[in-house]
Amino acid sequence: MPAQLKFSKTLDFSQLPKDWRVTRASVDWKGSPLLLVEEGKPAYPSNTTSMDARIRWINTPPKAHHLIHWDGSSQRAITFENSTRLFTFHVQPFGEGWLLGEARGGHADVCDNAGLTRGTLDLGDAIKDVQTTPDGRIWVSYFDEGVFGGGLGRHGLICFDGDAQPLFKYSEFADQNQLPSIDDCYAMNVVNEDEVWLSYYSDFPLVFMQNFQLGQAWKDFDCIDGAFALNGDTVTFQKCYTRREGKSQLLRRTLSGSVQAEEVEAVDETGALVNGLFTTAARGANLYLLTVTALYKLQMNP
Repeated sequence: MPAQLKFSKTLDFSQLPKDWRVTRASVDWKGSPLLLVEEGKPAYPSNTTSMDARIRWINTPPKAHHLIHWDGSSQRAITFENSTRLFTFHVQPFGEGWLLGEARGGHADVCDNAGLTRGTLDLGDAIKDVQTTPDGRIWVSYFDEGVFGGGLGRHGLICFDGDAQPLFKYSEFADQNQLPSIDDCYAMNVVNEDEVWLSYYSDFPLVFMQNFQLGQAWKDFDCIDGAFALNGDTVTFQKCYTRREGKSQLLRRTLSGSVQAEEVEAVDETGALVNGLFTTAARGANLYLLTVTALYKLQMNP
């Protein structure tokens, strides 16, 4: 029987307005969840819907984007100004406000705490993930269309300063350390200002960097889907491609020795399996599961 990890429900989406749809979960530098929400977009088309209807849905902008975040135990929500773009998928704290970014095109709005736009940055096209740090750094990873698109994304991973000037380019780092280059960055964990981990296609190493220097690399670690949590020498992650098989599979693997990954089950406070397919979001040791109906957080020291 698989080991179990216990998760507690952070938010039940039935509490949200009916025309709000959670599109992405991420984690801030304090380990608290960030939920990006679209307002007013039609329901996602069914599997039997025609391709033309799906394209029309993709090209239908939302009325607005909202952010649900937590300050300690207090849940808060803000609405971003003029936030009706089609590919808004990234939000992170930035200075005293927020960075709201696009997956395509590289556009990122610098917003204040009220959601008003105070400036813009260009972070490059085809962004997979964005994670910021309290000192103003912006870590950006890219998927394959950015890596092979000839722009900033060709480096696979970049650390920018607060003015979107590159401080670090992974393509150069990989060459210097005889590491495989990034074809598509699958997962990143910016633990703090100094410590960054990542996993990427096609060789799927797990790479640990500290102060822009190589700490250690585990070659052929495993294929990590979207996010992973680090607790001591244990890595917890979602196995790649399992959702295509109609399930969400969590694995746990230690970094010491040659121990293989073991499957673990996600259960809620009652001991029941977390229902439905889920995606993961993580930062440091903090791991969250996003389902269609709720957000769950891993209870520490399971």
